[in-house]
Order: sequence, then structure tokens, then C-alpha cells
Amino acid sequence: MKNLLLSLVYATAFTPSYAQQYTTAIGVRGDWSNLDVAYSDFSLKHFINGSSNAFEATFGFGRRHVWFQGMYERNFSLSKGFEWYWGVGGDIGYWNQDYDYVRDDKENAGIWTGIDANMGIEYTFQSFPINIALDAGPTIRMYPYVEIGPLIGLSIRYAFRRR
Repeated sequence: MKNLLLSLVYATAFTPSYAQQYTTAIGVRGDWSNLDVAYSDFSLKHFINGSSNAFEATFGFGRRHVWFQGMYERNFSLSKGFEWYWGVGGDIGYWNQDYDYVRDDKENAGIWTGIDANMGIEYTFQSFPINIALDAGPTIRMYPYVEIGPLIGLSIRYAFRRR
């Protein structure tokens, strides 16, 4: 495990930066997790000053919750149009299990926070400005209780290209 972690650190630290295929992408994202995070999100990914570093923000909602996630991500080229990336960040959300809103006490509603990590692959079409990304990673609920679960997402976004 230690060798795998060191290999990953060396691979990402010594990979040269390059200009991205787009500056900003906005679209929708579908999520799956066993920790009651959003099932559908609005997704925005923006690269910082032409580097391989990006910020991704998602605002999501489900049948009984809303949430916001912010991620720092680093992209690396695989081949024309394909990139892989890793990222770290956090999330905050609100849940309400009482669908008829008869009562709203601490057992049925509240706020959660957590930390997230991901690793994924994305493809940006050359002929039209669509970006598709698939990623997975752990999400760790930190408040009001500690719980670990997977977070898998599929994003389809409109990519604004550099001029």
C-alpha cells in the first residue's frame, strides 16, 4: 500500500502541466452513494489560469435532501480528448426524512458535513463542445456522525473552449 501511494504521488508530482481543452464546463451530474447524497446535481468545473488545476462545484438535490460539494481537481492527459484526474474536497448538506412535514426534530432533519476524494476519467469531444466525466471515490461523513461510503458520479457538461 505504501509503495502504491508513493507511486501515485511521484506520477502526479512529476507529470508536466499543459493547457486544458476547455476553460469552464457546466452541466448535469448523476450521483450514487449509500450515504443519501444527491441523485442529480448541477455541475461546474473551471480550470485555473490554463493550468491542469481545476475547481469543481456541484449543487444537488434528492427526494429528501439538498447538498453542495466543492472539489479541487488535477487533470492529466491520456490521449487526444481523454484525461484522467484526481481530486479532494468537502460537502455540506441538509436532509429531511419527514415527507409530510408534521414534525421537524433532530432525528428527522439536520445538517451534515463531510470530506470527499475522487479519481476519474473524462472525454471532451473535438467536433462539438461536450464533456463527459465518470468518477468514483470515498465520501466520509464527519458530522453529525462518522460514516464512510462510496460516491460514484457521471457528468455531462457543455465545455467553453479557449479562444
